[in-house]
Amino acid sequence: MTTLTDVAVQHYQPRMSRDQLPNLLRAAYQQLLERQPYDRERQGEFAHMEQDFLRGKVGIKRLVRQIGHSHLYQHLFFDGGCNTRCVEQGFKHFLGRSPSHRGEVAHYHNVLVHQGFKAMVDAFLDSEDYRIAFGADTLPHQRQQFAHQPPITYLMTQRIHASHQLPMVQPPILQSLSVL
Repeated sequence: MTTLTDVAVQHYQPRMSRDQLPNLLRAAYQQLLERQPYDRERQGEFAHMEQDFLRGKVGIKRLVRQIGHSHLYQHLFFDGGCNTRCVEQGFKHFLGRSPSHRGEVAHYHNVLVHQGFKAMVDAFLDSEDYRIAFGADTLPHQRQQFAHQPPITYLMTQRIHASHQLPMVQPPILQSLSVL
C-alpha cells in the first residue's frame, strides 16, 4: 500500500492514472496545510483548484502555488502570528527544510514585509533551491540534506519538522526558531 509520504516524493506526470491523483492531492494538503481541508473549506476556494488538478489541467507547482496563495494557508500560518514564524513555516512547507542561516530568513522576511504574503510564497516557489530540489513536477517534501550544512541546520530542521506533527493550538511548544 502506498503512503502519503511515498506519493509526496513521486513525480507528477501528465498521464498519471486517475487513482493516483487524489493521493497526490492529499499529500499536497498534508505538506502545505499540515492537515486535510474540511469539507466546508473544500467547497470554497479549493473546489475549482481540486477539479482542475484532478482533470490534469494543473501541474504540481501550480497546485502548490494556489494552495500557498489561499486564504486558508494565509489564515493558518500568517494571520495572528509573527512574520519570522511565517517565514520559517514557508521554509518547511515549500522547501522542505529549515533556514540554513539568518540571511535566508532576512531575505524572505524582507519580501514579506515589503511585497506581501503572496510575493513571499512566490519567492519560495521561484527560488533556485526549489527548482533544483523539486522542479515543476515534484511535490515539496521534507529533505534530509545536511552534508554541507552547519550542525545547527540539522537541529533546526528536526525541530521545525517535529512541530509539523503537533496541533497548531499549542504555542509554548511551537515557539519560533529565531530564539535559537
